[in-house]
Amino acid sequence: MKRPRVKLPYRPIPDINVTSLVDVTLVLLIVFMVAAPILKSSLDISVPQAATAKPTDEEGITVFIKKDGKILIDDTPVEEASFDISFTQIYSASSNQPVFLKADAEVPYAKVLTVIDALREEGVTDLGLIAEPTASRHGRRK
Repeated sequence: MKRPRVKLPYRPIPDINVTSLVDVTLVLLIVFMVAAPILKSSLDISVPQAATAKPTDEEGITVFIKKDGKILIDDTPVEEASFDISFTQIYSASSNQPVFLKADAEVPYAKVLTVIDALREEGVTDLGLIAEPTASRHGRRK
């Protein structure tokens, strides 16, 4: 004997399934967390080494001097002749943040001093020079 089939009316489920939304969000978060440091150091600059170099988490404006002599302010290329004008526009808008100078090891000393002099003329008082730490005498990094 067959049972009679009872047809139930279709009722939509009032809950939203957020599992897939959370999965996609977490994957994107992980991708951005891994990609962010890579994007920040996208310039190929070989800075000199110093035994007293220490990492810092401080945020600020970074001025780059590449091996070929090109100057960049926070990854934006600027002409050497108009460096002071470009820097003034950025520095005045950023409420006196610290400035970091990252110059390639092969950049002539005179070029680095010219940029430092221009930064000092624009009123920069908090200037840091970026360097790589060297190995200590014992073969370990400090």
